[in-house]
Amino acid sequence: MKIGFYSPFMGSTFGGGEKYFGVAAEAVRDGFPEAEVEVLTPVPVDVEAYERMLALDLHGISFRSVYRERGGVKGRLNRIPILRRYRDLVVSLQAARLTQAYDLLIAMVYVLPAFSRARRGVILCQFPYELARPARHTGLMALVHRLYVLPALWLRQRMLGREVDDFDRVICQSQYVRTWVERLWHRDALVVNPPIDVPDEPPDWPRKRNTILTVGRFFAGGHNKRHDLMVQAFRELCDSGLQDWELHVAGSVHSTTDADIRYLDGVRQLASGYPVFLHEDASRDEVMQLYREASIYWHSAGYGVDGESRPADLEHFGMTTVEAMAQGAVPVVIAQGGQLEVVVEGDTGYYWRHPDELKARTFALTADATLRRAMGERARQASRRFSRARFVDEMVNAIRPVVESLQLEEPART
Repeated sequence: MKIGFYSPFMGSTFGGGEKYFGVAAEAVRDGFPEAEVEVLTPVPVDVEAYERMLALDLHGISFRSVYRERGGVKGRLNRIPILRRYRDLVVSLQAARLTQAYDLLIAMVYVLPAFSRARRGVILCQFPYELARPARHTGLMALVHRLYVLPALWLRQRMLGREVDDFDRVICQSQYVRTWVERLWHRDALVVNPPIDVPDEPPDWPRKRNTILTVGRFFAGGHNKRHDLMVQAFRELCDSGLQDWELHVAGSVHSTTDADIRYLDGVRQLASGYPVFLHEDASRDEVMQLYREASIYWHSAGYGVDGESRPADLEHFGMTTVEAMAQGAVPVVIAQGGQLEVVVEGDTGYYWRHPDELKARTFALTADATLRRAMGERARQASRRFSRARFVDEMVNAIRPVVESLQLEEPART
């Protein structure tokens, strides 16, 4: 049996979605040792870099890319927003034809349309896209927009098949995502929360520093982590009298668009002159050391977003929040999206809805070491329910019925 994994982002992005995807591939490799496992990606994957940065072990898994190199003409086209839809469609169409080689395709789906020509299919849904986009223009602009998108829609319907309906099962990472799968795709989904590396040993509490940490990729637009908001909030805390505390901001750097570059430059400028430290493209070891030292963890993705009209822009789960909790840091996170499934208000951390509340909650924690220790202990215990071992078991059990249905068909094929 040949099992294929497909991700449109593996090879160009390092984040929580890629960690989820990579550990899922590990789980299938080990859970079904009789199968051959291959990862299909648009561009070549630096396997060693993914193993190092995301704590993966991808031995025994083969890799295949649609294109032989990154960047080039495709990379330049990706920088032109008006052409992005067609560039993404071409990438999907070229990958789709290769999926017919698999008995089972397990596809990571987010933003780009789903597709499969394999005998069976499973979606790992980061967040569901709209199957039919409502009209967002009127008058002449509506006509221009329609002329622009019609060729893409025609090719998509003709070449990609039935999209979501070609898959047997949908697996998602949180109840928040599951709710939107039902609303947008009218399908149920199995929830398998992301894998978190929870250490066996307790935090070295005396070595905890007066640091606030946030971890997330630096990029503009969409599902942006709002580093700018957090740096501004920390500046205001310092100006209000907070002393001897530092803010550390870690994440991989995206430079896909000019907007990404301007966004990071803006964060750097905000940090200037304050005890704010940016760890750009930090290694996994560096990030883990920051987790071990941090006393408080911040998360603000989704602030200012209307969750009904732009639900994908909220945090889908909150892997970095749980990673920080596993090291005894107290989370102070925005009260939206998947974060509501991770933190218990007043017990394992705090929610905030406005930056003033973020600052007030944080200031109270900085002033009370006993409170930080007690909440940090409870946060660490709570993180265990998201362990990596639990993820592996749940992922294998979620995929097993599809594999068994294929095995029952084997005699008929031979």
